Amino acid sequence: MYRGIRFQIPNEYGKFIAGILEPIDCVNFEWRVDFHTEIWKSVNGKLGEELFPDSVIKGADFFDLINSNTYYLIFANIQAYPEGSTSQSRIHKYEDFIASECQIIMLVADSSYVDVYCKEPLLIEKMHENAKSKGFESLKYIDENDSRTGIFV
Repeated sequence: MYRGIRFQIPNEYGKFIAGILEPIDCVNFEWRVDFHTEIWKSVNGKLGEELFPDSVIKGADFFDLINSNTYYLIFANIQAYPEGSTSQSRIHKYEDFIASECQIIMLVADSSYVDVYCKEPLLIEKMHENAKSKGFESLKYIDENDSRTGIFV
């Protein structure tokens, strides 16, 4: 059984979160942005202000932020929860994720390395096909032999 997908994105400004999450109806979730997340808006080709002003963002606001701005990802831990159920507990390992109400976790490390964990197998397939169509490199499924010991960056 697959837990998610792993791939690399270009180390450059773009709208990569929007591209990665394209198969997901972002509006139907509340999004928790971990305090270690570092994503900067592009202002005249340079780092501007942080993309996410709050740690919990309603779906429509999240969708607008990731689609209407160009930004530079450095580190990210972004979690999707059903509306009204955003947890304040920290997810440290895969078992915490499974036991939580969180449905999706996107981790980005060193501006390029992306892991997306998802509870819905059909959505994992859609996200894999999406990443493949976008030409993201080193694309593979994350399965039960995942070498990651913690769900954080």
